[in-house]
Amino acid sequence: MKTLVLFIWKHSFFFLFLLLEGAAALLIVSNNNYQRSSFINASNGFTASILSLSNTTTHYIGLIKVNEDLANENARLRSLLPQSYMKFDTTKYEAIDSVHQQLYHYQHAEIISNSFQKRNNYLILNKGKKEKIKPMMGVITSNGIVGIVKDVSRNFCTVISVLHSKSALDVKVKNNGYTGTLVWQGGDYTIGNVHNIPSHVHINKGDTILTSGNSSIFPEGILVGTIQDFSLNPGANFYNIDLKFSVNYNKVKYVYIVDNVVKQELIELKNTMDDE
Repeated sequence: MKTLVLFIWKHSFFFLFLLLEGAAALLIVSNNNYQRSSFINASNGFTASILSLSNTTTHYIGLIKVNEDLANENARLRSLLPQSYMKFDTTKYEAIDSVHQQLYHYQHAEIISNSFQKRNNYLILNKGKKEKIKPMMGVITSNGIVGIVKDVSRNFCTVISVLHSKSALDVKVKNNGYTGTLVWQGGDYTIGNVHNIPSHVHINKGDTILTSGNSSIFPEGILVGTIQDFSLNPGANFYNIDLKFSVNYNKVKYVYIVDNVVKQELIELKNTMDDE
C-alpha cells in the first residue's frame, strides 16, 4: 500500500494532467454538437468491433461442436449407403421379398498422432474400447483409405497406416474390375504400388483404383487413388503400377472407422476352409 501511495505521489503531476485532459475533452464533447457526434460515432464503431470480435470468437468455439455433429451425421449417412448393406433375396409362392441387413457401420474419429515419413507408419485415434473399437477394423476418410486398426485401449487405438511395409490391401481397377494388391515400398508418401494386375488387361494413366470388397475390412468401391504410371517388363505376366494416393497423408485429420458387423462370421468360415 505504501509503495502504491509513493508511486501516485511521484507521478501526481502526470495523473493530474490526465485528469484535466479528460475533463477538457468531456466539456468539449458536451458543449459542441459536432464533437459529440464524432465521439458517439467513434465509440459506436469501437463497440461494434469489440462485439464482432466476441461473436467471431464465440462462433469459432462453437464450430468444435458443429464439426463433431457433422462428423457424426456423415458417419450415420455412410452407414445408410447401399454398399453398407447386405441383401438377401427370398422367394416364396412366386413372390420376391428383398431383405436388407446392415453390413458396415461407421463412426468418426480424430487423429491425434500420425507418421508418414518412416518405413513403418502408424496413427493414433481418439476412439477405443469404450466406443467398441476392435482390431482389424478399417479406417477411411471421405477421400480414400487410411489403414487398419491394430491395438486398442479404453480411449484410443493405433492404426497400421497404408504407408507401412507390411500393408497389403485388395484393390481393383474401376474400369474393368480386375483385382490386385496395393503395397507401399517406402519413400514418397503420395505414391503406392499395385501388383498382380495381369499383363493382358488394358489400363491407362489416370484410371481409378478402388477397394475390391474381397476382404472383410473395407467395403467395395472405396477410392484408393489413380494410376500415375505403369510399365511391363519383357516376358512379365503382371504390370508394375505406380498409384497416386487420393488421400494426402500429411494433412489428414479426421477419419471414419469401419466395422463389418458380420466379419467374425466370415473369419470363422474361412478358418474352417483352412483346416481342411
